Amino acid sequence: MIALRLFDPSRTPTDWTEIIRPGQYVAFAKLIATGAPCDADGRTFLETAAATCLLFDSLLEAESFCRHQVELAPEVRFEIFDSSGRADPPLLVIVHPAKTENLEGNPHGIRLRTAAAVTVLIIAAVSFWYDFTHGASARFFPTLIGINLVVVAARLFQLNKSYQHAERARKERLAQHQKSVAG
Repeated sequence: MIALRLFDPSRTPTDWTEIIRPGQYVAFAKLIATGAPCDADGRTFLETAAATCLLFDSLLEAESFCRHQVELAPEVRFEIFDSSGRADPPLLVIVHPAKTENLEGNPHGIRLRTAAAVTVLIIAAVSFWYDFTHGASARFFPTLIGINLVVVAARLFQLNKSYQHAERARKERLAQHQKSVAG
């Protein structure tokens, strides 16, 4: 493992993206609570020029190091990328097991959003029914509420689908990297 400054004017090449080679992996650490970049121990950088990433020669080495570090510093989140860097989403996101609920697209969040969407659709149906049965005395307000609730529910379902699609794509990329290492 090598800790590299992201940009070092005294180094040739100056940018970390020009140093990483195919078959190598890079890990970025950040604090879960704020998203601020930090070192592997969870200390934030005093200035942006001091920001570093960790360069590994194998995915297994990167994953084991990051898993070990989150046990020592549970407030840190690691994102592991392949040699293409941040051009693609991370291959792995590693957090302390107690912090997995803080990740975007986690299964618990998907279940909560699905339950909320179903609840909102039920309330929308009740609004439509009320407006239909009470007609002109209710004006159009319940229908307006119902339409907006249907839009909210659709957005929650769409958000879940996008998280699921991103996770599926990440797993496929990870499987390709693992297959290329094994093969």
